[in-house]
Amino acid sequence: MSRIKVYVGIPTTGNLYDSNTHAMRALEKKYKDTVELVYPDKLVRRIFHDYARNSIVDEFMASDCDILWFLDSDIAPPEDILDLVVEHSGQWKLAGAPYPVFMTPPGEKNPQVLFTVYNNHGGRFAPSKIPYKGQDYVDGLATGCMFIKREVIEKLEKPYFEFKYKEDSRVMTEGEDIGFCKKVAKLNYKFFIDYSMVCKHYKHVCLLEMNNYAIEYANKSVLAYDASIRPQIQALAAQVQSKMDSTARKKSNIILPDDLR
Repeated sequence: MSRIKVYVGIPTTGNLYDSNTHAMRALEKKYKDTVELVYPDKLVRRIFHDYARNSIVDEFMASDCDILWFLDSDIAPPEDILDLVVEHSGQWKLAGAPYPVFMTPPGEKNPQVLFTVYNNHGGRFAPSKIPYKGQDYVDGLATGCMFIKREVIEKLEKPYFEFKYKEDSRVMTEGEDIGFCKKVAKLNYKFFIDYSMVCKHYKHVCLLEMNNYAIEYANKSVLAYDASIRPQIQALAAQVQSKMDSTARKKSNIILPDDLR
């Protein structure tokens, strides 16, 4: 049986996390009979991300591979990620796996840990706060772990990936991943995901700040729960007290027979 050829595009400026390399070596061994992973001759791609991704797409289209797999250098996919290709490829034209990101959602003041699964809410692609369960089709995924079949690229115009900015301030208005999701949405494509497959996302962080954030986040969650549930408990307590008072009043008005007084 011929193996499915997957072109692996890892945009990087030269750094690869050990976890990423280890995961790839493990995948090569596990799926050696069913999947052939093809790597570009030139791994290092300088900024910006949209340039790097577009270059990788061109190389993929010049190859004889069936599927393009974008995998960021700081992403470690789960050990069964290629089941999407081996067992489910007949169900999708686009697929991938989510991973956690630390970001401030639009309209919010504080950063949160969100997952890179996006659904379209009136033209705004909003990320999910927690992974769900089972399998599903979603409106968008971040490009850190994304599978794209050749026929999708063939229907798109260049540039496939593009950062957009405000002309006066150069503030970014749209990332290359959301822009890609919007383009394929116009072609009525969705992304297939299995929520049991969640990638690890590695970043250099200050553990003290992360610890303090976790404590603050937990405390805020407790206070928010208290603020929402306390009025319900108080209302219920008032109802119980009212019934008790009513019962007590009825008992006080009962006239007992002479022989029971």
